Amino acid sequence: MQKNVVRTLFSAIAAGTLFSISAASMADSASASSDITLSFTPTIEITRVENLTIADPTLGTDAVGTEDFCVGGLGFSTYSITFDSNDGENDTEFTLTDGTNNVPYSVGFDNSTSGTFTTVTEGDALTGQTRNIASCGSSDNARFQITVANSAWETATVLNGTTYTDTLLITVASE
Repeated sequence: MQKNVVRTLFSAIAAGTLFSISAASMADSASASSDITLSFTPTIEITRVENLTIADPTLGTDAVGTEDFCVGGLGFSTYSITFDSNDGENDTEFTLTDGTNNVPYSVGFDNSTSGTFTTVTEGDALTGQTRNIASCGSSDNARFQITVANSAWETATVLNGTTYTDTLLITVASE
Protein backbone atom coordinates (compact mmCIF):
# COMPACT_ATOMS: atom_id res chain seq x y z
CA MET A 1 0.00 0.00 0.00
CA GLN A 2 2.87 2.28 0.69
CA LYS A 3 4.01 1.73 -2.91
CA ASN A 4 0.57 2.77 -4.17
CA VAL A 5 0.64 5.98 -2.13
CA VAL A 6 4.15 6.79 -3.38
CA ARG A 7 3.17 5.96 -6.98
CA THR A 8 -0.03 8.07 -6.71
CA LEU A 9 1.89 10.95 -5.14
CA PHE A 10 4.58 10.69 -7.82
CA SER A 11 1.93 10.62 -10.56
CA ALA A 12 0.21 13.68 -9.12
CA ILE A 13 3.50 15.61 -8.91
CA ALA A 14 4.43 14.59 -12.45
CA ALA A 15 1.01 15.60 -13.79
CA GLY A 16 1.23 18.97 -12.00
CA THR A 17 4.69 19.57 -13.40
CA LEU A 18 3.59 18.66 -16.91
CA PHE A 19 0.52 20.93 -16.57
CA SER A 20 2.76 23.81 -15.39
CA ILE A 21 5.21 23.28 -18.24
CA SER A 22 2.38 22.98 -20.73
CA ALA A 23 0.60 26.11 -19.41
CA ALA A 24 3.83 28.07 -19.53
CA SER A 25 4.52 27.08 -23.10
CA MET A 26 0.91 27.80 -24.09
CA ALA A 27 0.92 31.28 -22.48
CA ASP A 28 2.35 33.06 -25.50
CA SER A 29 1.32 36.71 -26.10
CA ALA A 30 -1.34 38.26 -28.22
CA SER A 31 -2.33 41.84 -28.90
CA ALA A 32 -5.00 43.84 -30.60
CA SER A 33 -5.38 47.52 -31.40
CA SER A 34 -8.21 50.01 -31.44
CA ASP A 35 -8.20 53.26 -33.41
CA ILE A 36 -9.82 55.99 -31.31
CA THR A 37 -11.55 58.81 -33.18
CA LEU A 38 -13.13 61.94 -31.75
CA SER A 39 -15.42 63.63 -34.22
CA PHE A 40 -17.98 66.35 -33.94
CA THR A 41 -19.53 68.99 -36.09
CA PRO A 42 -18.22 72.49 -35.41
CA THR A 43 -20.85 74.56 -33.63
CA ILE A 44 -21.06 78.30 -33.22
CA GLU A 45 -23.43 80.42 -31.19
CA ILE A 46 -24.25 84.08 -30.72
CA THR A 47 -26.27 85.03 -27.65
CA ARG A 48 -27.51 87.97 -25.63
CA VAL A 49 -27.81 90.46 -28.51
CA GLU A 50 -30.36 92.95 -27.23
CA ASN A 51 -32.20 95.85 -28.84
CA LEU A 52 -30.32 99.14 -28.69
CA THR A 53 -31.95 102.52 -28.17
CA ILE A 54 -30.01 105.75 -28.53
CA ALA A 55 -32.13 108.52 -27.05
CA ASP A 56 -31.64 112.26 -26.79
CA PRO A 57 -28.04 112.67 -27.93
CA THR A 58 -26.32 115.89 -26.93
CA LEU A 59 -26.25 118.58 -29.61
CA GLY A 60 -22.87 118.83 -31.30
CA THR A 61 -21.89 115.25 -30.50
CA ASP A 62 -22.27 111.93 -32.25
CA ALA A 63 -25.11 109.71 -31.06
CA VAL A 64 -23.42 106.51 -29.80
CA GLY A 65 -24.73 103.25 -28.36
CA THR A 66 -22.95 100.01 -27.47
CA GLU A 67 -24.26 96.45 -27.05
CA ASP A 68 -22.32 93.57 -25.44
CA PHE A 69 -23.01 89.98 -26.52
CA CYS A 70 -21.35 86.57 -26.70
CA VAL A 71 -19.86 84.47 -29.50
CA GLY A 72 -18.86 80.91 -28.60
CA GLY A 73 -18.43 77.51 -30.13
CA LEU A 74 -16.39 74.36 -30.65
CA GLY A 75 -14.35 72.89 -33.48
CA PHE A 76 -12.72 76.07 -34.82
CA SER A 77 -10.23 78.65 -33.66
CA THR A 78 -11.36 81.65 -35.70
CA TYR A 79 -14.66 82.95 -37.01
CA SER A 80 -16.03 85.66 -39.26
CA ILE A 81 -18.73 88.16 -38.35
CA THR A 82 -20.94 90.08 -40.75
CA PHE A 83 -23.28 92.99 -40.03
CA ASP A 84 -26.18 93.69 -42.40
CA SER A 85 -28.68 96.54 -42.39
CA ASN A 86 -32.26 95.44 -42.95
CA ASP A 87 -33.58 98.92 -43.64
CA GLY A 88 -35.62 97.90 -46.68
CA GLU A 89 -33.13 99.56 -49.03
CA ASN A 90 -31.08 97.49 -51.42
CA ASP A 91 -27.83 99.28 -50.68
CA THR A 92 -24.53 98.81 -48.92
CA GLU A 93 -25.06 101.38 -46.20
CA PHE A 94 -26.24 101.20 -42.63
CA THR A 95 -29.33 103.39 -42.52
CA LEU A 96 -31.97 104.27 -39.94
CA THR A 97 -35.28 105.25 -41.49
CA ASP A 98 -38.65 106.67 -40.52
CA GLY A 99 -40.12 105.34 -43.77
CA THR A 100 -39.38 108.55 -45.62
CA ASN A 101 -36.13 110.03 -44.38
CA ASN A 102 -32.90 108.10 -43.90
CA VAL A 103 -30.14 108.68 -41.37
CA PRO A 104 -26.84 106.91 -42.01
CA TYR A 105 -24.93 105.28 -39.18
CA SER A 106 -21.73 103.30 -38.77
CA VAL A 107 -21.01 100.05 -36.96
CA GLY A 108 -17.89 99.11 -35.06
CA PHE A 109 -17.01 95.64 -33.75
CA ASP A 110 -14.78 94.66 -30.83
CA ASN A 111 -13.94 90.97 -30.23
CA SER A 112 -13.75 91.72 -26.49
CA THR A 113 -15.64 93.97 -24.13
CA SER A 114 -12.84 96.43 -23.48
CA GLY A 115 -10.81 96.84 -26.69
CA THR A 116 -11.06 99.17 -29.64
CA PHE A 117 -13.75 99.03 -32.29
CA THR A 118 -13.03 98.05 -35.88
CA THR A 119 -15.30 99.85 -38.35
CA VAL A 120 -17.22 97.36 -40.48
CA THR A 121 -18.68 97.68 -43.95
CA GLU A 122 -22.29 96.61 -44.38
CA GLY A 123 -22.42 93.04 -45.71
CA ASP A 124 -18.64 92.44 -45.62
CA ALA A 125 -17.35 89.76 -43.27
CA LEU A 126 -14.66 90.56 -40.72
CA THR A 127 -12.56 87.40 -40.85
CA GLY A 128 -9.94 85.93 -38.52
CA GLN A 129 -11.73 86.75 -35.27
CA THR A 130 -10.33 84.60 -32.44
CA ARG A 131 -12.83 82.33 -30.71
CA ASN A 132 -12.59 83.32 -27.05
CA ILE A 133 -14.93 80.84 -25.38
CA ALA A 134 -16.49 77.43 -26.03
CA SER A 135 -19.88 78.10 -24.45
CA CYS A 136 -21.43 81.47 -23.75
CA GLY A 137 -22.92 80.67 -20.36
CA SER A 138 -23.57 84.01 -18.69
CA SER A 139 -20.61 86.11 -19.86
CA ASP A 140 -20.20 88.45 -22.81
CA ASN A 141 -17.01 88.50 -24.90
CA ALA A 142 -17.77 90.82 -27.83
CA ARG A 143 -19.60 94.05 -28.57
CA PHE A 144 -20.74 96.34 -31.33
CA GLN A 145 -21.08 100.08 -31.38
CA ILE A 146 -23.53 102.18 -33.37
CA THR A 147 -22.49 105.73 -34.19
CA VAL A 148 -24.74 108.31 -35.81
CA ALA A 149 -22.59 111.31 -36.70
CA ASN A 150 -23.96 114.58 -35.39
CA SER A 151 -23.82 115.92 -38.96
CA ALA A 152 -26.27 113.12 -39.93
CA TRP A 153 -28.81 113.58 -37.18
CA GLU A 154 -28.61 117.39 -36.76
CA THR A 155 -30.20 118.13 -40.14
CA ALA A 156 -33.44 119.76 -41.24
CA THR A 157 -34.79 116.42 -42.53
CA VAL A 158 -34.38 114.63 -39.18
CA LEU A 159 -37.53 115.71 -37.40
CA ASN A 160 -37.89 116.18 -33.69
CA GLY A 161 -40.06 113.49 -32.12
CA THR A 162 -39.64 111.08 -35.03
CA THR A 163 -38.29 107.59 -34.47
CA TYR A 164 -35.71 106.21 -36.89
CA THR A 165 -35.13 102.46 -36.87
CA ASP A 166 -33.24 99.67 -38.53
CA THR A 167 -32.77 95.98 -37.86
CA LEU A 168 -29.10 95.02 -37.64
CA LEU A 169 -28.54 91.39 -38.61
CA ILE A 170 -25.36 89.89 -37.14
CA THR A 171 -24.08 86.62 -38.63
CA VAL A 172 -21.17 84.59 -37.27
CA ALA A 173 -19.55 81.68 -39.13
CA SER A 174 -16.76 79.33 -38.11
CA GLU A 175 -13.62 79.42 -40.25
